[in-house]
Amino acid sequence: MRILVLVKEVPEVSDLELDPVTRRLRREGVATLINPFDRRAVLEATRLRTELGGSIAVLSMGPPQTERSLRECLGLGVDRAFHLCDPAFAGADTLATARTLARAARKIGFDLILAGRYSIDSDTGQVGPEVAALLGIPFLGGVRRLVATKTEAGARLEVECEGDDGFADLACETPAVVTCTDRWKTRVPRVLPDDEAAEQARVTRWTSADLGGAATDYGQAGSPTWVEEVQPVESKRARLRHTYADEPEATRTSLLATVESARSAARSTHRGTTPQHPRRTDPSGGVWVIGERAPDGGVRPVTWELLGAADALARATSTGTSVFLLDPHLPPDRIVPRSTDHAALAGELGARGGDVLLLAEGDRAGAAPERALACLEAAIREYAPRIVLAPATSLGRERIPQVAARLGLGLTGDAIGVALDGEGRLRQLKPAFGGQVVAPILTKTRPEMATLRPGVLDPALPDAGRPAAERIALPTTGPAAERIVCSRLVEEVDRAGADLEEARIVVCVGFGLGEAGVARAQELASRLGGVVAGTRRVCDLGWLPRQMQVGISGRSVAPDLYVALGVRGSFNHMVGIRRAQTVVAVNRDPEAEVFAGADLGIVGDATEVLEMLISALS
Repeated sequence: MRILVLVKEVPEVSDLELDPVTRRLRREGVATLINPFDRRAVLEATRLRTELGGSIAVLSMGPPQTERSLRECLGLGVDRAFHLCDPAFAGADTLATARTLARAARKIGFDLILAGRYSIDSDTGQVGPEVAALLGIPFLGGVRRLVATKTEAGARLEVECEGDDGFADLACETPAVVTCTDRWKTRVPRVLPDDEAAEQARVTRWTSADLGGAATDYGQAGSPTWVEEVQPVESKRARLRHTYADEPEATRTSLLATVESARSAARSTHRGTTPQHPRRTDPSGGVWVIGERAPDGGVRPVTWELLGAADALARATSTGTSVFLLDPHLPPDRIVPRSTDHAALAGELGARGGDVLLLAEGDRAGAAPERALACLEAAIREYAPRIVLAPATSLGRERIPQVAARLGLGLTGDAIGVALDGEGRLRQLKPAFGGQVVAPILTKTRPEMATLRPGVLDPALPDAGRPAAERIALPTTGPAAERIVCSRLVEEVDRAGADLEEARIVVCVGFGLGEAGVARAQELASRLGGVVAGTRRVCDLGWLPRQMQVGISGRSVAPDLYVALGVRGSFNHMVGIRRAQTVVAVNRDPEAEVFAGADLGIVGDATEVLEMLISALS
């Protein structure tokens, strides 16, 4: 089997600093490394080659120094390395990058393409699904287990894919694109780098001339999106500090005052407003929301957030709003009993500002995902919406980039805000480099598309006076049969866990609290009217489900109060809580990193402070 691995060289994000004069990130002297998710993909490729035979090639696009990472891959046992290096490639956005990689992949030849789920510097996860769409092959995202079996036509892939609430067992035939998480359940080999092989092996370098096509296909010229500027994100935490053993009463008073203030804010403020734009039932040229449904058919809360943003944009553009709902992959036994009351659904969406409900294939229960995406793509071509907003969930990140790539549209992934600028363009705020900067993105193509993080925007509240959404059945289109088959869907968290991004109060369990403290942390969360979450290590140990993890490889949250108990506060974790209003941190180590990002820091035993707080709330 011919395996091609896409590799990106990234900066060590925690080493990046802002220049106080230029207000730009300093890259000079910053260490670079193979994107950790891509490195996992390289090791997985060596395992598959051992089991099935064949060869491994790695492909990367970047400046001359990227060759170092490719040579490191050669030292790990890769057979061939290809380096796309040309000034013409500079300034490429995700679509231009995917287009370049897809052309090189065709030239190299492949049966299976592996890549990391996302890169740690941008965290959008768009390139993998866009490459798959441009090559016209299936895409399997967020894979944590992969079994490949030889067939007459190639290989059958059976994978376990992570979702926001659990995981799904999916299968398809090669060729395909697979993106890897950092939680593989299959055993990858322990490979010691061969420095001599890395140094002596040949790296093939290609330019745009080797790939063909027009100069406007590549780099900045071929990018439908561009960065307007880079804005630094500065911490405004109060950083008040107490040592519990030295001043227990002062610590208790300060802690309770902080908690009660945040709880009061959570109770007294209601996020969101009722829709204000005039109803318009023509989907042409309007603002479209790509919402999401849970396996039981219920609408996920992120849809209401998107409708809240769409309402403001519809008012500004004097247009209406239309809603198209994504469904997860479902096994046959979940499709049959699942039903959707379209009248009730249209009423619910209409009350929150949805003027039109677009139904894929008449929206039969459990609409086939590939055919549904084909319906969406055809509908965008026919109705030419002005703006398309989608969720930056596992489902949205997997599917919306495929639609954008097939339509040749720019897409800003994982945005935290959208608004029209003075020229009527959609200004999309995109955090990067672990949230250290925010980059306003503009788009040359129409519709302007963005996926938005859950929990960031204020939701649209229901207005009983607004009529139900007008239902429009989209014509049947797409493949005759689904190429990706789902055999099992496992939901590992309940609805409270699924709504972590919307929680107003979050209690986070760190390794320092200990496994025995998880139940007590849940008790505190219950008393506060919030939900519990965990750090990467806590979730990896199984103390809490993976879907409850907060951080760069987990979820981002924006509660009024975030209580971190025994959390060390690594950079990767703190990225996920940047939007929290008030952060309380408890750690026995006075040098713990978490205190730099906390409003109130308590140096002390997390279990003691936890029990004191529960007792006080009682």
